[in-house]
Formats: sequence, structure tokens, C-alpha cells
Amino acid sequence: MPFKKVNEKEEIEKRIKNDNELKKEYNESQREYEIVKQLVKMRNDMGLSQSDVAKKSGLTQQMVSRIETIDNSPTLKNFIKYVDSVGLEIKIVKKTEEMECSKV
Repeated sequence: MPFKKVNEKEEIEKRIKNDNELKKEYNESQREYEIVKQLVKMRNDMGLSQSDVAKKSGLTQQMVSRIETIDNSPTLKNFIKYVDSVGLEIKIVKKTEEMECSKV
């Protein structure tokens, strides 16, 4: 059987098209990924290491590493410590219609 390159985005869209549960799980994991990705980017842009964040936040370096890992869900308390230690703030805003429609 010859090797066939798969377009991941098309394959995901095809599978979630008729599976609302899969679509919900996919969208949630994408949001988690984007938040973690943004946190790590901002920390790096500020020139901070995980050890720096640990010292400022009172968390261990291992806890900081876990917060930055996709498959881990930190406690809200630890997440806030992390965010505060890098000088960021969390804002909660109502979703706009555009945001709702932009989901896969």
C-alpha cells in the first residue's frame, strides 16, 4: 500500500462535521492549546525562564512546567499565580457572535 499524505485539517474537519461531541472536545482542546501557547510566548518575549516564574510565583519549576504542558490542567490558584508572576492579567469577556461562528 503506497504512502498517502493526509491533510490533517481536512481530516479533522471531516470527522467533526457530524459529531457534535467530538467538535466540542476539539474546540475545547484548541482553546487550551492557544492559551498555553500564548503564555509561553509571552514569558519568552519577556526573557523569563520557567525558574524565574517559579521564584516570582512561589510555585516550583516543575509546577510551572506542568502549567505549560498541554495535557495538564493546573488549579485555578496556581494558574493565577503564574499569570500574576509574569505581569499579566486575566480578563473575562462575553463572546461575540463572530467568535461563536469562527469555531470549526
